Amino acid sequence: FQMILTVFLSNNEQILTEVPITPETTCRDVVEFCKEPGEGSCHLAEVWRGNERPIPFDHMMYDHLQKWGPRREEVKFFLRHEESPAETNEQ
Repeated sequence: FQMILTVFLSNNEQILTEVPITPETTCRDVVEFCKEPGEGSCHLAEVWRGNERPIPFDHMMYDHLQKWGPRREEVKFFLRHEESPAETNEQ
């Protein structure tokens, strides 16, 4: 089983990368795959109908995408080049 997750690396949606997702892939794996070597804290955010939500690092991405079902086409994923608000709160 494998699916491809498109992640936009900037707000203008010009630069993107395609990440192979398996049932074992976590959000952290996706972030590590997308960010530049040596780049500091980044997080993955999903944007749907104008609402942005950071995704926790331990989230299983395959399950997450399955849950969206047919609406998955409407969801965009962005790599944000800053620490996740969600992760910061936990420390």
